[in-house]
Amino acid sequence: MHAATEHLREVARRIVDAALERVPLRAAMVVGSAARGDADFYSDLDLLLYVDELPPERILAEIRETVGGTNPIRKNEPTEHFCGEEFEVDDVRTEVSFMTVARVEWRLDQLLERLEEIDSPVQKVLAGMLEGLPLHGEELVERWQARMRDYPEPLRRAMVERHWSFFPLWYHGEAIAARDAELWRLDMLLEAAFNLLAVLAGLNRLYFRRSELKRMRTLIAKMELAPPSLADRLESLFQLEPEAAAA
Repeated sequence: MHAATEHLREVARRIVDAALERVPLRAAMVVGSAARGDADFYSDLDLLLYVDELPPERILAEIRETVGGTNPIRKNEPTEHFCGEEFEVDDVRTEVSFMTVARVEWRLDQLLERLEEIDSPVQKVLAGMLEGLPLHGEELVERWQARMRDYPEPLRRAMVERHWSFFPLWYHGEAIAARDAELWRLDMLLEAAFNLLAVLAGLNRLYFRRSELKRMRTLIAKMELAPPSLADRLESLFQLEPEAAAA
């Protein structure tokens, strides 16, 4: 295992141990690069702690102090279902979030059964959980992950319908060339590439968030349905002349 990944996981285990001494945790999970195993020394740590009831705010401070955390910043405003903060531990920027089990299961119902939200931020949470590494409460985490692996057909259709949108640069090329619109043209190319990947993610039953653009080739490698040489062709859009890119 890469040394950076092991370092992040070791920090996470220390935080979970400190939390277990103070809170009846139902589960704990690392998400992001530390969970996937592809962290480097620029990576941060994202740790989710699941409880039936949120602990008092002082508990987060006690956990941070126990592991030697410094420079805390509150992560968003706390709610009845969420509280968290960011701090530094052993030169790692660390985000620790408490979430209630009831809220997580409600959110799963929203996306997987009611399809009330399919936008990128929600799918980012789900994709992160699906890739997550449980450090406590493995049975509960596995139950959630099993639900997410059963990608619903209505979500597949909704992803295709939502993202089947491509601005016709091939039609407006002459007008764009005559105007001060180069950044806008590039933005439309990027939006087209994002929408194409989102459509293909839906067809392949993969949760998709915009941050997947950071790991485009890894995403495409998971696809059973995809055009040939897709990654190379998408990257070439931003190197070709405007007319060729539009085509």
